[in-house]
Amino acid sequence: MRIEVVGFEHFLNLPGWSVDRLVFSGKDLQVELHRDRRRSLVCPRCHGAMTPSRSQSHRVRDIGLGPDCPLWLTYTTIQGRCRPCDRYHTEHPPGVDGRSTIRFQRWVSSLCRIMTLQDAGWVAGTVPSTAWRMDDRHLKRNLPEPCLDGLTHLMVDEKAVRNHHGYVTFVLNAATGEPLHCAEGKRKESLEAFFRKLTPAQLGSIKAVCMDRAGHFRSVVKAYLPQADIVFDKFHLIANYNATLDEVRRQSWHEAAKADKSFIKGQRYNLFARRGTLKDKQQAELDKLLAANAPISEAYVLGDQLRTIWQQPTLEKTTAALDDWIGLASKSTIQPLQAFAASLRRSAAEILSYAKHRITNGKMEGFNNLISRLIHRANGVRSIPYLFRRARAAVRFSPRQPVCRPA
Repeated sequence: MRIEVVGFEHFLNLPGWSVDRLVFSGKDLQVELHRDRRRSLVCPRCHGAMTPSRSQSHRVRDIGLGPDCPLWLTYTTIQGRCRPCDRYHTEHPPGVDGRSTIRFQRWVSSLCRIMTLQDAGWVAGTVPSTAWRMDDRHLKRNLPEPCLDGLTHLMVDEKAVRNHHGYVTFVLNAATGEPLHCAEGKRKESLEAFFRKLTPAQLGSIKAVCMDRAGHFRSVVKAYLPQADIVFDKFHLIANYNATLDEVRRQSWHEAAKADKSFIKGQRYNLFARRGTLKDKQQAELDKLLAANAPISEAYVLGDQLRTIWQQPTLEKTTAALDDWIGLASKSTIQPLQAFAASLRRSAAEILSYAKHRITNGKMEGFNNLISRLIHRANGVRSIPYLFRRARAAVRFSPRQPVCRPA
């Protein structure tokens, strides 16, 4: 079916090009265009006139009428030659990028923000691999580069994104939550790649870096940021202590009588929960366990006291609380508690840095959850740079996560 159309080019917003007709085949809609012959060919470099060389037919994809009716723009281009520049240039309608229009890529990218790549490809009438390439191209064209000026506090962590320990290292701005860096692996080279991008002035402005107790990250920060404090994340430390508490529980299970083993085994969740969050039945079971088992009770009470270290208002009181806790745990007869106290003593400076800077990796943990959702929505990790761009886009358009921009 051929339909004569007048003024449809204003709807498509293609200045310099006119619509000859629409052709509906029953499966797709084609818009036949022709270039305004009154316009001369102009070199994009020197803006001089070009000599026509050859012509060629093109067919590019545009936003259609749904997954069952794609829209195609068909037109004939003229290649021109600029003699002063000795260059050839082919003029396409405005907004054409490769085999599709920029607005089609922008639409596909917006679909990828709210649905899986497979669903976005189905709605757009294309395959998932084409959808993610368009999304990636749109993000490359529109996302600003990370803002590396004026950084004062950073967050560093690794995230498993593939099976068989496929890790990625992320660096975030602790003040804004903006993703600054992403590199495959969790070795020191992954973090060094970020610091190599910074100028001496940018490195000198950083005051503190929050991380877990990974030794390779600590050595890199000390090498590149000798003036910065290292802050060990309190949530990682509490998680480390929960592992110690679970070790005490397992030891008690092995030493308990056969009739008591099932009761101890079922208390893991109750032991890790914060006070006041358990239901009445769960709290009653926990109280019974603590009254009956001295080692578990001692480890549980010390766990509650450990959390108070980060609640102290000053550095002096934080130091006193940490010293008191290490002293109590060191005097315990329970070997896992003694080992954990020794590890805190070795990391005392990094733990006490929290009192000076008051930063944690809380935003980083939320970012890691975002990464998990993006991987699920993308049907897996197609490329690490694409994952990083999707993460930056998700944070950029979140009203709760402002993104730093250069002045």
